[in-house]
Amino acid sequence: MASDYNFPSHIKGDTFNGVLFTLELNGVPIDLTNCILTMDLRLTKAGVSVERFTSVADEHITISSPPTLGTFTFNNQIISVNAGDYFYDIQLVFPDGIIKTYISGRWKIIQDVTYD
Repeated sequence: MASDYNFPSHIKGDTFNGVLFTLELNGVPIDLTNCILTMDLRLTKAGVSVERFTSVADEHITISSPPTLGTFTFNNQIISVNAGDYFYDIQLVFPDGIIKTYISGRWKIIQDVTYD
């Protein structure tokens, strides 16, 4: 079962300050070597993905070094999705193809007056 983490509310168009996560199973760090992390934002759990964040080429998510410590960062980045109350989860794809979801929650994006 995924652990719940609700991101703090964030203003659309502003730079989000990154969040560091540590994944452990029974108190032991999960080895993230050659893993891919993916996070989708959706307005409903079964709805269409509004935005996808990924660790491919450290685009939005960066696996820390050494990856054996099980830590990764949802990077500092401008969040420009439409204002709304989103669901998300973070899926981990292991090199052998096994897929696990360890983190899920909500993220409220607030409309900015200055940003379109």
